[in-house]
Amino acid sequence: MRLNGMVAIITGGASGMGRDTALLFAKEGASVVVGDVDLDGGASLIAEVEAAGGRAAFQRTDVSIEADVAALVALAESKYGKLDTIFNNAGIEQPVTPSDQISEELFERVIDINLKGCFFGCKHALPALLRNGGGTIVNNSSVSAFANVGGNLSYAASKGGIMSMTRVIAIEYAARNIRCNAINPGVIDTSMNRRNLDLAVDKEAVEQKWRSITPLGRMGTGNEIGEAVLFLASKQSSFVTGIGLVIDGGRIAT
Repeated sequence: MRLNGMVAIITGGASGMGRDTALLFAKEGASVVVGDVDLDGGASLIAEVEAAGGRAAFQRTDVSIEADVAALVALAESKYGKLDTIFNNAGIEQPVTPSDQISEELFERVIDINLKGCFFGCKHALPALLRNGGGTIVNNSSVSAFANVGGNLSYAASKGGIMSMTRVIAIEYAARNIRCNAINPGVIDTSMNRRNLDLAVDKEAVEQKWRSITPLGRMGTGNEIGEAVLFLASKQSSFVTGIGLVIDGGRIAT
């Protein structure tokens, strides 16, 4: 088991990439602490992990509220005695909107959850990781931090901020045995993308566009993301810090 004996926090773990990563972490021996606003999804996840013989805990967590994130970290330490890694995964999409029409309310909501939520996760995980003698942080950024097709200014800004935050923490805490990296997913088959698809007038055209901008010709899977997160969270990547691992089927290479 690649994570045997480790304790991991995953935000936004009740669905999508977070859920697939939580299931994989538990399968690989980690005790998983999941935070999400989706109570039903969280309960379902815990039941699935425990049915498979794993260990997991869930706590309702709104990552845009600092006290919620601090409480999630406290739960991991109180229940399992330590923290080894955190996957700051929680995030929301931005509806495709011309940049001059984005409301302040929309911009702030995306930044609060995606960027500020990641900041709170890092801020409160760092002392716990230091108490444990070190550990790892994995942040969920996006290919939108580097390349996008427009109409997503607040989302791209939040993900670019996550990449900058990742590098700052990687440099600042390297000497204290903490590694911080990010993943940059492309088009992944998640509930978030399915919601976007449901809003489209021509769903086939949207799916064709997703395939056409991805050289491998398909959407990625949550499990493929989970494997990348596991690599960065574990000792397999012991000499890797400060990077943004691109998992996009070749999109950026074009």
